Amino acid sequence: MNWVLYRSRVWRSFHWLPTLALPLVLLLIFSAQDIALLLSTNFDVSPRLESPSEMLFLPLVLALGSIGRDASTGLLPVLLTRAVPRSSYVLTSWAALGTVASFWALLHLLAQGGLILMASALPHESIFYTSGWDFLINGLERVTLCFGMAAPLVAFSTRLPAFGNIVMWGALFYLVELVLPGYGRDDPFKIVFTLRQFLSGLLMPMLELRPTFDATPISWARLFTYLSNIALWLWLGIHVFNRREVSYASR
Repeated sequence: MNWVLYRSRVWRSFHWLPTLALPLVLLLIFSAQDIALLLSTNFDVSPRLESPSEMLFLPLVLALGSIGRDASTGLLPVLLTRAVPRSSYVLTSWAALGTVASFWALLHLLAQGGLILMASALPHESIFYTSGWDFLINGLERVTLCFGMAAPLVAFSTRLPAFGNIVMWGALFYLVELVLPGYGRDDPFKIVFTLRQFLSGLLMPMLELRPTFDATPISWARLFTYLSNIALWLWLGIHVFNRREVSYASR
C-alpha cells in the first residue's frame, strides 16, 4: 500500500465537493428523522440505534467513479508511471474508501448517540435502552461494512468507466433483494436461497460481532468468510487492473 497516495485520497475526499456534500446530505437526512421523532413525541421516545447495514449508502456515494475518475482526468497514467505498483494502487483505493466511509458512518453514530443521550437525560424512562457497549459494537460493525463494501466497489471500478461500479453494484443488489426472494419457497428452488445468501455476503460484507465472538467456541467461520470475501474482491480487482491498458490517451 502506498501511504502517500492513501493520505492524498483521504485528504481529497474532504476537499472534493461530491465526496463532501453527498455524505453530509445523507447524514442530515438520517439525523432529521431522529430529530423529527424527538420533537413529535416531546422527547418521550429516544431514537433507536440504526442498524449498521443501513449505512450502505455511504460507501456507495463515496465510491462514485473511484478509479474511473482518475482515468477520466488523466491522473491514472501519471500515477502508474510514478513507480506505484498496480496492486498497491488498488489496495490504497480500497483502504482510503473504507476509511472515509467509516469516518462518516461513525460521525452519524456520534450524532445519533448525542440525540439518544439528550432523550435519556430527561426525567422519564425511554422504551429503548442503549448501553455504551451497544454503541461500541454498532460502531465496529459499521467499520466492517464500510471496508467490506469498499472491496467490490473498487474491484468494479478497475474495469468499468465513470460511475459504472455503482451501476454494476446496484444491478446485482436489485437481483439479490428483489428478484431472487421470489424463488426458493419450493423444494426445487431451495438452492436459490443459498445463492442469495452468498451474493448478499459478497456485495455487503459485514462482520456481526456478537454472533461471531459470543459463540462458544468463537465462530471462526463468520470471521474467515468476511475476510475471504474482501480478499476475493481485492484479488479480482488487482487481476483485472493488471490486464488493463492505461495510456495518456485513455479517458
